[in-house]
Amino acid sequence: MNIDDVQQWCQAKGVDAKMIVRGSEFPVRHDAQGSEASFPSMKDLLHWELIVEGKRCPTSPSDMERLVTGKMTLEGFLGRIREYLPLDKP
Repeated sequence: MNIDDVQQWCQAKGVDAKMIVRGSEFPVRHDAQGSEASFPSMKDLLHWELIVEGKRCPTSPSDMERLVTGKMTLEGFLGRIREYLPLDKP
């Protein structure tokens, strides 16, 4: 998985993401045309944050890879984290 894969997945799902590395965040917007910034190496990645319907969802690198590669659905991921995060509440 690389940043282009994440960009394409975000566009297909209509969600935004942030790549979090030590001391910095790199947004991946679903409505962007190509990469907006030069991204650091995936080896520097600490975690991802998905922004779904205005809610921030912390996402592990392994879960993000499962999402992007189709091994896990976005709905399945959100269902799994609903018990920890109040996604249904404003």
